[in-house]
Amino acid sequence: MVRSIGAQLGLLAFGLAIVAGLYVGNSPVTILVRALVVMVVACAIGQVLGWAGKQVLREHLQKKKLAIDRQHLETIQALMQVGEPPAEPPLAEPQEAQQTEQVQAG
Repeated sequence: MVRSIGAQLGLLAFGLAIVAGLYVGNSPVTILVRALVVMVVACAIGQVLGWAGKQVLREHLQKKKLAIDRQHLETIQALMQVGEPPAEPPLAEPQEAQQTEQVQAG
């Protein structure tokens, strides 16, 4: 993600620098040199912005996960304090299956 944002910003700046140089009427060499310099600088800035965005997103998601986990824990603790009856035992086999087993055994 960080590299992608840097590359996108660098290419955008490169294109804008070329269009601006052509609009002003600079020579092709001047346009390309300036566009390359702007692309490198914008790529570096994009990398920093991408890294910062990644850190902000990671921190937000960690806080959200922690809040969900706390809520889940509080719910479980509240249910345990209420004294919920234990889970029901597994259902017995249907009558037909028991009769078939008795016939086969007998």
